[in-house]
Amino acid sequence: MMKALGYRCVFSMAVGISLTVLTGCTRIKPDETGVRTINFGKGEGIVQEDYRPGFHRFLWPLDTWHRFPSTVQRIRFAKDSTGPWGQEGGALQLTSADGDRVIMTAEVLFRLADGKAHWVLQDSGTDDRYMGVVRGLTQDASRALFGQLRTEDFYNEARRQEARQQAVDHLKDRLALRGIELLDFLVQGVEFDSHYEDLIKKKKVADQRVELEKAKGRAAVEQGRVNKIQAESKAKVQRINQEAESVITQLGSETKLRVASINTEASVHANQRNADASLYESQQRAAGEKLIKQAEADGTRRLNAALTGEGGRNMVALEAAKGLNLTEVSFPSQGADWFNPYSMAVRLGATTDRQEAPVTPIAGPTVKSKR
Repeated sequence: MMKALGYRCVFSMAVGISLTVLTGCTRIKPDETGVRTINFGKGEGIVQEDYRPGFHRFLWPLDTWHRFPSTVQRIRFAKDSTGPWGQEGGALQLTSADGDRVIMTAEVLFRLADGKAHWVLQDSGTDDRYMGVVRGLTQDASRALFGQLRTEDFYNEARRQEARQQAVDHLKDRLALRGIELLDFLVQGVEFDSHYEDLIKKKKVADQRVELEKAKGRAAVEQGRVNKIQAESKAKVQRINQEAESVITQLGSETKLRVASINTEASVHANQRNADASLYESQQRAAGEKLIKQAEADGTRRLNAALTGEGGRNMVALEAAKGLNLTEVSFPSQGADWFNPYSMAVRLGATTDRQEAPVTPIAGPTVKSKR
């Protein structure tokens, strides 16, 4: 009995302690940042620190806890404010520098700065009142900076981007003072009054037509330059061709003259050589004929000399012997001189001296070689 009573006491104490612990703690989720407020006693007010996810002391009514999202938040400014997440608001209503109404669709991405959740609670209040702060500062920055643009500047991407960057810098500084970190400010679209949009479209069309005409004018000027260059190039080519033909003709004429001169010189040289050859031939023929004449004269002289001397008598005797016509020959019984041809020649008148006539050499003409 006593043992069972002891178990009951232990169980009751454990349950009491558990209930006390559970009722005296609060849980901060992983995507949240906690801010604790002390309602009574020492340190009354907002505790100047942020509480990370986990379990923390909660003694009501001594403590009050506020939770803020630690993730990225979004506020979208559009006509139809619908979206899957974040806060939605109407489109930004702006007035251009020249007084026209401009409707701009945009988004603001932000988050609570690290360690500044307690400051946001102290500055903006509980719940999502900081959303109103972001919305109000965004509208003010957009109206101030985009309001410096003229209506037609909203169609200029460079001018619109410049104004957006100025708005980002301005809004980032303003929100940092409130414990909020700006991540980006996105401009999604710009609309104008329908009547003014028609005017702008017409103006744009007119501007484009003007630019088109200017482009056509520049194209015509460039085409004129091209035509001029083509004409100059064509004339230059023709001039070069004519100069080339003139040079070719001149070279041809000079070549023909040179060939004719060479042919003339060759003909003169050939004629001279032929004349020299003919002269040399005539000279040699004359020299040969002279030698022949001299030889014939010398032969005649020698023949005459031979005929006037003993050789002549011997020839006469020979001819006399040839002229004998002996049909019948009788030989004496005594003497044998009749049968001696030598004695017979002497009887016919031939000489008995055997002297040979001197032979005179025939001197030929002196031939000179001509190169």
